[in-house]
Amino acid sequence: MERNRNGRLPWTIVLLICVLCCAVAWGGALLINRVRSASSFGSTRTLPLSGVQSLVTLSDGFVYYDGSAIAKVGDDGNTRWSYMVGSGADFDASDAGVAAWIGQKLTIIDGASGVTAYSGNMDANVLSAHVGKEYAAVLLEPEHNSTIVLMETGGRRVDSITLSDQTVIDYGFFYNDTLFWVMTLDTNGTAPSCTVNTYRPGRRLVGSITDSEQLLYRALFQSSQICVVGDTNLKIFNYNGVEEPDKRELVYGWTLADADRSSDSPLMAFTPNGQYDGDVAIRDLRLIRGSTEQIVRMPYGCSRVVVRGDRVYGFSTEGYAMIAVLGRQKVSAYPLPLQFDQVYGVTRNNVAVLGYGSTVYLVSLD
Repeated sequence: MERNRNGRLPWTIVLLICVLCCAVAWGGALLINRVRSASSFGSTRTLPLSGVQSLVTLSDGFVYYDGSAIAKVGDDGNTRWSYMVGSGADFDASDAGVAAWIGQKLTIIDGASGVTAYSGNMDANVLSAHVGKEYAAVLLEPEHNSTIVLMETGGRRVDSITLSDQTVIDYGFFYNDTLFWVMTLDTNGTAPSCTVNTYRPGRRLVGSITDSEQLLYRALFQSSQICVVGDTNLKIFNYNGVEEPDKRELVYGWTLADADRSSDSPLMAFTPNGQYDGDVAIRDLRLIRGSTEQIVRMPYGCSRVVVRGDRVYGFSTEGYAMIAVLGRQKVSAYPLPLQFDQVYGVTRNNVAVLGYGSTVYLVSLD
């Protein structure tokens, strides 16, 4: 009995062995995860797409026009559908669908299936159009004193908005695509003024925002408020058009480079004016989300920055992708194994859509 008792390991040694085994297992799993992450970042799909004239990135891929057909490609590189529209077309794409136009002819294509939702002639030449989940908005000539037609995606007209003495800056849908907004510029007065009107299609004007202190150029819609960005201030309004002055932010000298429109509390990335519209690459970013603000510097000059979630992706034609995260001062930089001169966007799966000549690249950023 004494020999059996002496042959057993002390419980402290057994416990130590267990702890060491767990540590080795945890370290191994962490190493494997890091290796997998490192191997997936930068993995690239190459798509030879000849004759690409224009391309729009969506949340799950992209839509492009090659001079005769419009096609949708998923961020896995597979073609979802192709639709022949003919030469000389313009188009706009959203996750809900695609609007294509040539002169007065408008075609609405279902985003999921690629089938025709509507095809017909408008009352005047189409300047632009946008498709939401339930409605489509069509801007008709002329550029000044223009008209916006709101219609169901199947073609039934529900509203016509005449914009006398105004020029349309931007427009779109919000609140799960059930409400419509339009930003206009009026230059007839002693000082230019910008207006953002919101509508319930087919019913009535919901709210109106007028700003004669600055020129507006971007509107972001959240569940309970509207954020408008101008050349001097960032302002917050409720849906009835009443400003919350305590949330006003001075952005003079900065231009909004990108923002995550899909978020209810969007991250906005501003860059100095001289870096946005000059020959100098983007290096400095001012990140704003609600009351949180941060300034970061990109390690390489960027030709474009894209905001997704709490990340800002920067792309340098020197061959680098950079990731800035709100709340972190350090910016990560990764070399990419390809040459590119076009940055089209980033999907919700963090896949960058890049281009060089007639080639489109899908690059994983995870």
